[in-house]
Amino acid sequence: METLDLFDTARQRAIPVGLYPHQGEFLGWLFFSVGFGGGRAGYAYLGRAWSRLGFQVAVIEHVGSNAETLKGIHKPGMRQAELAEAVGRAVQNQAELEARPQDLAYVRRLLSPGPGWAGLAGHSFGSYTALAALGVEALLPDGAQTWQFAQNWSGVVLMSAQPPDSVVSRRGLAGLDLPAFLLTGTKDSGMPAGVTFEQRIITYEAMPAGRKALAVLEGADHMAFAGIGLAVAPAMEAIAQLTGEFWLALRHNRLPIWPGPLPLPVDLRVG
Repeated sequence: METLDLFDTARQRAIPVGLYPHQGEFLGWLFFSVGFGGGRAGYAYLGRAWSRLGFQVAVIEHVGSNAETLKGIHKPGMRQAELAEAVGRAVQNQAELEARPQDLAYVRRLLSPGPGWAGLAGHSFGSYTALAALGVEALLPDGAQTWQFAQNWSGVVLMSAQPPDSVVSRRGLAGLDLPAFLLTGTKDSGMPAGVTFEQRIITYEAMPAGRKALAVLEGADHMAFAGIGLAVAPAMEAIAQLTGEFWLALRHNRLPIWPGPLPLPVDLRVG
């Protein structure tokens, strides 16, 4: 991984980026927004897997909701449920909800300007970031907001997406005219507090039929998608294989050829 220290002078905001150069034939760009508490060195298993396929991968850290921010709210002796409640409050920060989509749009403008092929992805808070950058109506504490960055995207991968009408509106999801692949796990609950994996599936159901897919990984929890935790290797392998095939199918304008036997059971829905 290479590191880029970008700085948006208009907003006086640093944007750390982890860059994974493509291997072999260049197929296009993939931009990934990390979850709350994540950094540019995270999600390396996806950066490596996607770059091996031929994609240039940029993993984007958001300084207002990165590891330093998480350290500030993670008090000694805090239980997991208390941390989830604290994170839930932190992701409602108006300034960070506004800044994250702008971070993503800035990195795209700088690294891949113009109409070149580009895909977008995110995990958890990064799923919100990706959807907001695509122009899906965001529900902020001060009211609804929609960004129009005039950037063309070829598809989106959303991992551990929030339920409709939490941070993005159901109406906005229904108008998303873009191939989308959503992933969650049967233990992907409780972050933020109260959110279940079944509620994450409702986000998939709220999107238009015909250009979407959903994978539910048996036993995968919220942090498995970030490659964090015990015995997460099977989930990481499955996520890399499934998302890699989605990107290749979009890039070559064909239907996905989903991988055969995976290292853990996956409920895959297409429609």
